[in-house]
Amino acid sequence: LLTLHFPQYKLQLAFIMDDQTSANVIYILDVLEEVLGKELFRLLFSVILTDNGHEFADIPGMERSIYSGQRTKIFFCEPNRSNEKGHCENNHKYIRYVIPKGTSLEPYSQSDISLMMDHINSYKRKSLYGKCPYEAARSVLPEDFFLLLGLELIPPEQVLLQPRLLKKSRISD
Repeated sequence: LLTLHFPQYKLQLAFIMDDQTSANVIYILDVLEEVLGKELFRLLFSVILTDNGHEFADIPGMERSIYSGQRTKIFFCEPNRSNEKGHCENNHKYIRYVIPKGTSLEPYSQSDISLMMDHINSYKRKSLYGKCPYEAARSVLPEDFFLLLGLELIPPEQVLLQPRLLKKSRISD
């Protein structure tokens, strides 16, 4: 999964990658830029902080807009400093509640992953004073961001961070 995190709101997006290559990272960024449009993408993703995995090797490709010019600036964490992306790693912990480490992503669709992230982003956090990331982000980010990406708030009593969330969604398909 390629995850994109908004640390101030603890909101995270996740996208299935066919394989862990720079080409796939660039493809996902291109699709996001196309869906959001040049200006909204630039507003939301003016800077991307990442680790130094091989899938992030093509910096010019990631920074280059599909509309020409620059779409973002890429920066890297220090090696072995996961604390530089601590909130992102916390969300990865929630992902593992739903999809345990070592589980193949093969049976999951992007809609499964988006549903999982809607549940994670709807999970209330003490660090957000009892709000969930979705609520925190919704109070600041443009409405188009949520509409264009199809992000949905899950009612608190329906939030489920367990493997059966995705089993349940495949049964109802």
